[in-house]
Amino acid sequence: MNEAETIKAFLALVTPGFTVEGDLPAVHLDGIEIKLDGHAVAMVEANGRTLPIRFTFDEGKIARVEVL
Repeated sequence: MNEAETIKAFLALVTPGFTVEGDLPAVHLDGIEIKLDGHAVAMVEANGRTLPIRFTFDEGKIARVEVL
C-alpha cells in the first residue's frame, strides 16, 4: 500500500471521532502531498476550515501524525 492509500485508510478510521469545538464536523480530504523525506501532508476540510495534517512514515507505515 502506498502512502496516499495508507493516509486515506487512516482518515477513514479516525474521521468519525474528529470534533471541532465539540461538534462532529463533515470531513473532506482536499489533497495529499507526498514529500521525498518520509513525510506527507494531507489537507483535510472540516466545517469550512482546512487543517493541514503531516504524516511521518517509517518503513512504509505511519509513525507520527501532527496537525500543523
